[in-house]
Amino acid sequence: MSFQTRLNRRIRQPASTLALVSRKSGTQAAIVLACALAFAPLHLHAQTASTGTVSVDLPAQPLGKALLELGRQAHMQVSFSPEAVARKTAPALKGTMAPQAALDALLQGTGLRYQKTADNAVTVETAEAAEAAGAASVAPVAAATVVTAADAASGTEGTLNTVAVQSTRPSLYAVPDVNVGALGSKDPKDLPMSVESYSSELITAQASRTLMDVLKNDPSVQNTAVGGAMDNISIRGFPIDWTNTMRRDGMPVAPYYDIPLENTERIDVLKGPSGFLYGVNSPGGTVNYVIKRPTRDRFVSTIAEIRSYDGYYSAVDTGGPIGDGQFGYRFNVAGEKVGNFNHSGDRTRTFVSGALDWAITPRALLRLDFDYQDKKLAAQPVIGLQPDGSLPPQFDPRTLLGQPWLQYRSSTFNLGAHFDYKISENWSFTTQIAQSYNNRDAAFPDVYSVAANGDILSGDIYLSPDQSFRVLSTNTFVSGNFNTGPLKHQLVTGISTRNYDSHEAGFAAIPLTVGNIFNPVYSPAPTDTVFPQKTVTKNFQPSVFISDLIDIGSQWSVTLGVRHVKYRNDSYPASGAASHYETSVNVPSAGLIFKPLPNLSTYLSYAEGFEQGGVAPYNTLNAGTYLSPVKSKQYEAGVKADIANRVSVNAAVFRIEKTLQYVNSANYYVQGGTQRHTGVELTANGRATRDLSVVAGAAYLDTVQEDTGDPSTSGKRAANVPRFQANAFLDYRIPVVTGLSVDAGVYYVGNRPLNAQNSVDLPGYVRFDAGVRYLTRIGGLSTVFRAGVQNLTDKRYWAAANYSSVWPGTPRTVFLSAQVDM
Repeated sequence: MSFQTRLNRRIRQPASTLALVSRKSGTQAAIVLACALAFAPLHLHAQTASTGTVSVDLPAQPLGKALLELGRQAHMQVSFSPEAVARKTAPALKGTMAPQAALDALLQGTGLRYQKTADNAVTVETAEAAEAAGAASVAPVAAATVVTAADAASGTEGTLNTVAVQSTRPSLYAVPDVNVGALGSKDPKDLPMSVESYSSELITAQASRTLMDVLKNDPSVQNTAVGGAMDNISIRGFPIDWTNTMRRDGMPVAPYYDIPLENTERIDVLKGPSGFLYGVNSPGGTVNYVIKRPTRDRFVSTIAEIRSYDGYYSAVDTGGPIGDGQFGYRFNVAGEKVGNFNHSGDRTRTFVSGALDWAITPRALLRLDFDYQDKKLAAQPVIGLQPDGSLPPQFDPRTLLGQPWLQYRSSTFNLGAHFDYKISENWSFTTQIAQSYNNRDAAFPDVYSVAANGDILSGDIYLSPDQSFRVLSTNTFVSGNFNTGPLKHQLVTGISTRNYDSHEAGFAAIPLTVGNIFNPVYSPAPTDTVFPQKTVTKNFQPSVFISDLIDIGSQWSVTLGVRHVKYRNDSYPASGAASHYETSVNVPSAGLIFKPLPNLSTYLSYAEGFEQGGVAPYNTLNAGTYLSPVKSKQYEAGVKADIANRVSVNAAVFRIEKTLQYVNSANYYVQGGTQRHTGVELTANGRATRDLSVVAGAAYLDTVQEDTGDPSTSGKRAANVPRFQANAFLDYRIPVVTGLSVDAGVYYVGNRPLNAQNSVDLPGYVRFDAGVRYLTRIGGLSTVFRAGVQNLTDKRYWAAANYSSVWPGTPRTVFLSAQVDM
């Protein structure tokens, strides 16, 4: 048996089925191979080889971090399953010693052992994992590498009698934990807030294409789509602020487009007001896309997919080190086409992205990345009410209610740079800069009112081509660890800026509709449309922040922080007077964490937010008007637990209060009164059994509008927010059929008010998904076949409410794909 085959057998054996939601430090799934590669000048390697000893200086810390740091200091590759090291700690270790002696000291009393897999590589594993080496189970992953008995047939050791799958490709340089803005990078278990992460494995398993495809797995996220334009969401019942809430590696992005998923390693949802963490933001929370980085091993992975409605999709993902590994690359390209723009949901899309990591020195790491996407969607309206105030009649959601020549187009470009420098063993410096740009043709067909027979009683088309949005942002901070007596501090302090400018509005209203939602009649494109000049908006948000995570003994810790934000917004409309708004605000945050057991964490927290004022919707009498920024505050208590290192369970109870923004009975968009959301969340993910993985959650949310000064809204529930929402996604490996797995998803959304007046409710619904996956080898290449059905029963339902109008759910969609890994 070759050395590479023996090494593959060591590092490609997950203990059991994959937990599809990741929360562990530096992981994208519950069973992901964690590795560290350290690079140092050649004379250091020579010294290590000749003396057999290294200089080690490790503080007491979580075992996983200690192993990664030992790998860096000893110039050694250390591989392990995050499950194996979860909730285990390592003692402080300092001195000159053999790497094996250092490993022995770190692993003493943990029940773990290490196996040497090469001259400078070891794998840390449990005894149970070693015993199960020949019977590893299959994980539902995007990047599968399969080893079969045929690979080992020529060797003298025992052959594998089952298929073993590598769940995730190790990064060339590990990125730990979750990016939480002013708190730096932290393990979610050390944060006094609710954080959910959704991995690339889940994205691939569910054939997700947009944000809502992924966040249907989160019971605290609501769909607020604005017709056939882009995904839009609420978190904990509060609509996101598109110009501030969406983040890419912690940095803001340009608004109004679907961020691609091909180069997304995971999506983190940080819930609650995050003014302290990021500055101006939505009170519901923040969505952060974590970008895929170069990998330790070279690979090429291709996916080809066909789906309903003449849908085609293909993608290539490739990466690896360059030369001796000082450089690494990651490259993604994808193309998609559905239909011919004669139906709702038809689209075309092209995407390309790249990432480069450069270890300039052992202490300095530079990361660069870019992506470009061009996407066209069949423009489709949200549907208004019937004249008596009742919901419109249900219709085939594939029916095009825009025009075949009318597409919502977005052309987007992102460019980012991230530099880390390790000043000392305890202090580090980080600086980031990001440019995000979106040019769109804004196309919104409108159906304001519809009769029971489907006749459109009023409607038009709002069209504004060549709108542009640009965000230039920076983030620079210093983080470090130090002690003051018995207290251990993790300090982060820095500055950030956000420069935003847009050229938008400039809509022309075209008096066209398709006549009837059941039997549409299309019209040719007008040739004499005159578009008004666009409104120019400039927004500048510099801020300074400081935070401290203080450990008080082994069980208690406190987080304290404050961000000072300056806010300036200048709007220059094409007609009328310019407006200028400037203010500054301090947004504090505080939390208390108590860990009664190593695998159990409880917390209390208080946070404030600072939200950019809303813009009056297009169908209000003050359309386009910018409202003043508003503050919000949240109280939260929660529990985070790992059950038998197999299932992670999170529970939280919270209350969020903010100034209400709504459309009043006179059809003006206004601020007034208080919007209060009180809720309970419960989520679980992991391996319920050896063969069964689960992602599940439930949320209860009570909302109320108070002191609005308007009897039609005061005391009423918030629009489009269900009291109860729940979901479950199950993935089961069929033990008797090697490589075969099945999955099923169920998603429940309770009834919710259409508008602030609660004049009518959208009925609740249950949607089902199902899929099957088979992993094998063809022509010596790892191959994964997938088939799935979304909306299995072809349920007709209203997925979202916005602007007192509704948006239908997606019809039944079938897909079949093949993935080949090289």
